[in-house]
Amino acid sequence: MNRQIVASIGVVMMTGTALLAQSSSIRLVPPTRQGVQFAQPWRPANGGDTKIIGSVIDIRQVPVARVKLQLRSLVTGTVEKVVESDENGDYQFDVVDPGSYVVEMVMVDGYVIALSNAGSVGRFETLRTVVQLPGRWDTQLRAMVMPQNSSSFFGMSAQNTMTAATITLAADMNIAPIDAGEPVSATSQQQ
Repeated sequence: MNRQIVASIGVVMMTGTALLAQSSSIRLVPPTRQGVQFAQPWRPANGGDTKIIGSVIDIRQVPVARVKLQLRSLVTGTVEKVVESDENGDYQFDVVDPGSYVVEMVMVDGYVIALSNAGSVGRFETLRTVVQLPGRWDTQLRAMVMPQNSSSFFGMSAQNTMTAATITLAADMNIAPIDAGEPVSATSQQQ
């Protein structure tokens, strides 16, 4: 039993000596007297900043590409940043100050034609917004085409009927019937 105790003490002493030898290679540096240095502020693991992201779509849910967008602070009323949507209608604003914002789609002359949902964003948060146009976006004209009100067709000439407008809209959107079928006349229904 005494041999086991002596052997255990020997192992402990050898381990302690090894640790002491290792610790002598570590140099402790006293803190500087010039001031306290703080670590970098906390950031999320993904490195995210405060952002407002979103997309621009027209009334048909089609993405609107390459249009001017501006970020307006609802606290100050000023325009903070201006960007252009990408080919998929997506945009991103990197925000310096957390707060409440709205995204506006702006024409070349500065006229605002659509707004996103308003929202508040905090530090290191991302706010998702959508700018939806009240009409159809015409890429070639770079303008919005408003849908026609059905009540305006009553009492109009044959050129401005709802059927004529529907046929024109279908032609503009390249919509064609799969099978036109045979024409129906009053004489064919009587048989």
